Amino acid sequence: MTLLLALDTSTEELAIGLGFLKETGVHLVGETNLDVPRASLTHLVPSVTRLLDSADLQLRNVDAVVVGRGPGSFTGVRIAVAAAKGIAQGLGVPLYGVGTLDAVAERFAGRDGLAGVVGDAMRREVYPALFRCSDGGVRRLGPDAVMTPAEAAVAWASLGEPVMLVGNGLRKYADVFSQALGGHAEFAPEALWSPSGEALLQAAWRARLEGTWGDGDPATVLPVYTRLSDAEEAERAKCGAGPAAAPASGVAGPPVGDAR
Repeated sequence: MTLLLALDTSTEELAIGLGFLKETGVHLVGETNLDVPRASLTHLVPSVTRLLDSADLQLRNVDAVVVGRGPGSFTGVRIAVAAAKGIAQGLGVPLYGVGTLDAVAERFAGRDGLAGVVGDAMRREVYPALFRCSDGGVRRLGPDAVMTPAEAAVAWASLGEPVMLVGNGLRKYADVFSQALGGHAEFAPEALWSPSGEALLQAAWRARLEGTWGDGDPATVLPVYTRLSDAEEAERAKCGAGPAAAPASGVAGPPVGDAR
């Protein structure tokens, strides 16, 4: 069996999962989920160590690393990706990437219907991602994107069916989605709005089945940003450059979760 260590710091919550990969799914060994706004860097390594210790395992027992690539907080995404690359390179094991929003959606694999994940993109925008949950599966219905809350809400309302709403963007924009969807809006408990360690592992298992989790080379695992950072946009404005195409990742790699 393959022992997976999964990390995500794209939201206010630090999520770490440890589990054995099997053909039928992932056997959870343990997970750590901590609400640590702007402090994930401080807690990440000690939390990994404690989780391994609690399972009577050591870092050298890890066979592969999984990281949530975002989108989310730019700094948060970079923290997890950088840490995961360092661990994988140091151990000489594969590194695989999964979408942070996909991991959130995995928490609703047991229900049937649409799940709309609303990630907070700051700048009065959101990262919306729609998923179809059925028969214990989760299917993404479109690629990662960034838009205003109203644009996302209107698009989902046009589908004419109930949507389970989840994600940290709802802390600011729940009313926008409630007004647009009316009786079709259903809000998940706030405790389920961020990825968990177990959900990261489940997202990795599903990505493996679908052949979308990458080739295992740490160098090819890139963060998902969907747009330029404030600093990059400011620099382009300073130089008189026009608007740039939104990057799929930090170095314009392929987007996570193209519609299938």
